[in-house]
Amino acid sequence: MSVPDKEIVVNKLNQKYGCSLSTISRKQIMYQGESGEKRIVVCTPYSKIHTIGKGWFDLKITQVELLDDADISLLVVRLEDGRFYYVDFKELRKMITLENQIVNSREGKHWKFYIWGNIIQVRGCSDKFLSVSEILIS
Repeated sequence: MSVPDKEIVVNKLNQKYGCSLSTISRKQIMYQGESGEKRIVVCTPYSKIHTIGKGWFDLKITQVELLDDADISLLVVRLEDGRFYYVDFKELRKMITLENQIVNSREGKHWKFYIWGNIIQVRGCSDKFLSVSEILIS
């Protein structure tokens, strides 16, 4: 299997929310739109399944800020085995703190997330976020 195509995921969200999501300028995996009076922001990172059985992805501070500013913010994590996770970012956000933020010269300020089974975990946080994966059938 391969990573679910982000355009297919976005089309499903367009149908679900009755909107037309479009890419955010200079943000390849981020989309925005309006549903009724509410602003929606979607981030669609992807990950390989690494030899340790987990996937991982990063969110940069700019991505988190864009998600924070939306009325509805969704994280749709796409994995190379065809699975994807729809996550209410406002709920996951409770686990993202300055204390578990990583800073390095290559990526700047960001957070690292691990994903496996039905668990998403922020590096540096002992809490686990439960999310049920789906298989994308186009």
